[in-house]
Order: sequence, then structure tokens, then C-alpha cells
Amino acid sequence: MKTINWISLFAAIGVLAVCVLKRKEGRVHGGACGEKEGYGSPFWLLLLYGLIAIRCIGLGEIPGGFNQDGAMGAVDALALARHGTDRFGTWLPAHFTAWGYSQMSVFLSYLTVPFLWLFGFDSLSVRLPMLALSLAGAWAAYGIAKKLISSRAAICVLAFLAVNPWHFMQSRWAIDCNAFPHLFLLGLYFLMRGASAQPAEESRGASAGLFFRGKGWLYLSMVFFGLCMYAYGVSFYMVPFFLFAACVILLVQRRIGIRQALVCALVYFGISFPIYGTMLINFMKWDTVRLPFTTMPYFADSIRSGDIVFFSEHPLSQLKANLNALIRVVFLQEPDLVWNAIDGFGTMYHCSMPFVLAGLGISVCQVMKNKDQGKRLSFLLLLVYWICSVFTGLCINYVNVNRINIIFYSHILFAGIAIYDLAKRWKRAAAAVILIYCLQSVLFFHQYFTSWAQRMEDMFYKDFLEAVEYAGQAQCDVYYITPDTPVYGASVQRNEILTMFALEIDAEYYRGDTDSLHGKGTSYGNEIPYERRFRYKDPTSEEIYGEGNAGFVVMDWQRPWFDEERFEVSRFGDYIVALPRG
Repeated sequence: MKTINWISLFAAIGVLAVCVLKRKEGRVHGGACGEKEGYGSPFWLLLLYGLIAIRCIGLGEIPGGFNQDGAMGAVDALALARHGTDRFGTWLPAHFTAWGYSQMSVFLSYLTVPFLWLFGFDSLSVRLPMLALSLAGAWAAYGIAKKLISSRAAICVLAFLAVNPWHFMQSRWAIDCNAFPHLFLLGLYFLMRGASAQPAEESRGASAGLFFRGKGWLYLSMVFFGLCMYAYGVSFYMVPFFLFAACVILLVQRRIGIRQALVCALVYFGISFPIYGTMLINFMKWDTVRLPFTTMPYFADSIRSGDIVFFSEHPLSQLKANLNALIRVVFLQEPDLVWNAIDGFGTMYHCSMPFVLAGLGISVCQVMKNKDQGKRLSFLLLLVYWICSVFTGLCINYVNVNRINIIFYSHILFAGIAIYDLAKRWKRAAAAVILIYCLQSVLFFHQYFTSWAQRMEDMFYKDFLEAVEYAGQAQCDVYYITPDTPVYGASVQRNEILTMFALEIDAEYYRGDTDSLHGKGTSYGNEIPYERRFRYKDPTSEEIYGEGNAGFVVMDWQRPWFDEERFEVSRFGDYIVALPRG
């Protein structure tokens, strides 16, 4: 695998070097930009179909099990769907309490609610929102590339995105932070459309100049930028800086007027003020504020500020460490958390980085030389996006792939632009590049659906979830559920969340407001409060044989504790379920 990656990397560098030297006459002015093309063929439709189809294969089963943070977001989404609260009873929160000491963004859970209404509660319905959002992000990437260059260049970007490891992997498991880059890219696409629709001075005097003549796209972009603030906490170090820079650029170039800038600000803050209010409340340590349409909660035990360089004990040394982490994770694509990237492939394939850097250089050239003012502006906004992404990576302590996920769309666009420019200049080299990526993609997808999928079953607690679901069908009065897992050690909170996910435990039952479980259609007869029924601990011998109708989910090595004449014992990987006979 390493040999193939090195060969691919040097091949990519080689063809780019020859492409620079091999300047053909008769090029379209401005390099890859400035041409006018049609779609040429329905190939883009076939490509789009393939992008969607490969992401739908086994969506509910691979990766097996469910991530603990994703399970928590799903449990809170279920509470929102049924009661309009999170599992703790907070009315329409602007930010989730999550683990108590570590909060969670709410956007993905709110997006999940209509899917739960339509399809019920299971792994597939909980993962569908992220898949839909990822496809929307792919559509935005296509639209941006078409605006920057041409429809054929957009097809090139879409093809690169279709087999991109990062985009594929994040679209198939549900975690809140992965919603951020898709929302941002949708905002960027509509911002580019609105900014190039009509210069501000041309709309003066028009009675509807604020909302017509294409400027409505600007206000739509602010909707998505506002939603970004609910998608991931690091958006506070990305979105406001990008919007400020974009506003200055558009005002200086007279693409918008002051009134339009104010309307954009009004739309953005009108949508995002509850999350800004939540951050202010927690910074000032004020009390929770409840409004008719949302709650801005105070979190007394929050520790998330420790993840940011500005709150570190030694900011300068931490900044240096953050730069090293950013280079290793993003540019060198070194191994990361197993659910974020597969070792040997990275986030974009190692051979892609020369194309990313080449695309960055092309974008800079277009800003400096392209005579089309609209395209120059669009390229400039793309570069500002990339610069703000790098700044965000420097702000976050020790980034991993999901913490710096905002940067990858810009790299996908850069790489697609460079590959398209290569294809125009040297068609034979383009065929070699296609062959390289086809080979890499076949190897990647094969490993994803085989060995990686098996490994992820342990990472995402598949055996534990199956054991709990099986035990829940037994209608026991009491359940003893181990806090242990073979991979991550003991955690009561984690296993409690996974149990709530597996059994579809109702939020009101969890809080003790009702004794009705409301889980997966199960009827227990004698209703028992949550705290009496579910006990997240390893049982003692007195509890094993002293409880009349108790079920146990424990580690497999604890099997000798259970007399098989009194208990029916079933194994689920590293776990056993012991249920009373008779």
C-alpha cells in the first residue's frame, strides 16, 4: 500500500512539472478559466448517480454499531421529535448539554427530527440526514467550480469529490461537527452567486433593489452561514472572520451597498443570535434564558474552552504545536482517528497534495490576472475561505480530521481545478491521473467495506448494542449493564447513552416524569422507573442471585458468575447477556 501511495505521489508531481514546461499554443486566455462550455455529455449525471449510489451501500450497517457522540445526538433528536426538548427536558435548546462537561452542537439533531417522523428511529434514519447534507455540499462544490471556471471543470471537481475518502467517510456516520463544512459551502456558493449578480450601484433607484436583481442569493447565503453557528463550535473562529473579510471585499469592489450589507447582517444575526447569546451567557456565567422559540442554557461544568489556543496556559508554544498538528493531519495526511481516515489513504489520497498546491497557485493567479471581474471575485472569496480555514486550524489545539473538516472542501476545489487544467494542457497525462485515482479508489473502497468495516464494529460498539437490544426484549424488571468496553475502558455515561439509543428510551422516562418506557414497541406490564430498572454497574453475586427478574449485560470473561441452570446465557462478541430461565 505504501509503495502504491509513493508511486502515485511522484507520478502526480511529475505530470504537474511536465505540464508547467509543456506550454501549448492557442490556450484560452487566463489558463483554465475564461472559456465557455456546455455540459458536452450526460457524463455528469452518471457521475452524480455513482456518487450517490456508492454512499448509499449498506448505509445502516457500515460502519457497524454507532459512535457514542452520534448516539447522543440521535437520542436528543428523538426527544426533540417527541417532546420538543432534549433528553434533560430543556425546551428547544440552542446548544446541547451532551455529557455535561462537554457540550454538543444542535443542528444535526434538529435536521434529524423530520427523518424520525417519517422513517422511525434506527441507524439508517439517523444517518440519512448527514448523507443528504453531504450530497447538498457536493452540489454546492459543483456549482462553485462551474462558476469559477466552466461546467467541464465542475465535472472534474465532482469526479474527484465522488472518490474522495474524507467526503465519503464523513457522509456515512452521524456526528454533529461534520455538518459544518457542508453548510458553509452552501453559504459560499450562494454568496458567490449573489455577489456576481449585479453591482450595487446599478441597482440604485430600483424600488426593489434590495431583494431583486439576483441579490436575494446574498440573503440566502446568510441563512446557511447563520446555521453554521449551530453545526460546530469552531464556526465561531471561522464564520465571523470570513464574513467580515467578504463584506469588506464586496463593499470595496462595489458589488454590494451599505443597505445590502446591513440586511445580510440582520439575516445572519437574526438566525444565529441564540447561539451567540448562549456563548455570552456561559462566558459571563449568567442564568439560563428561556424564550418561546428556544432556550439559551448555562453550563456550569463546561471544559470546552480548554480546546482553544487563546485559553491555553502557554499560547505561543500551543500555537506552534497546533501548526505542527495542522501540517501533519491536513497536508501530510498522517494517520488519524480510525473513523476519520483509513491508514494509507489519508483524507484525499497522498498523491492529491501536489494538485491541491497547484490549484492554490492557479487560484492566486486568477485573482491577479483574470480580466473577468466576477471570476476574480469568486476566486478571491475561495482564497479567503481557505485562509480562514487555516486560521481556524491554528486556533484549535491538536486538530484531528473532524476538528479541521472545514478545510477539505477548499482542497477538493483546488485539486479539481488543477487536474482540470492538467487535462486541458496535456490529455495523455490526464488519462494517467484518471488511472491513478481509479486504482486508489478501488483499493480504498475495498478496504472500507471489508477490513475497515470489521475493525469499526469494535470502535462503534456493535456487540454491546446488539447485546443490549437482545436483553431489552426480555421484559426484565431490572437490568445490570456493565460500564466496560474492551476498547475504551469503563464509562457509565457512554454505556448509558448507547443503551438509550439501542432501546429507544423515551426522554420523559429517562428523567422520571413517566414510568412508560416507550421503546421499540416493548410492553413491560409492571411499569418501573428508569433509575430502578437500569443500573450501569457490574453486579455483585448477591445481586445476581438475589434479584427475582433481573437481566445482565456483562463482559464475556464474567460468564462463570452465572449458573447456566438458572440463567440463559447468550454471547455477543465480547459481551454476554444472562437472562433468568423460566
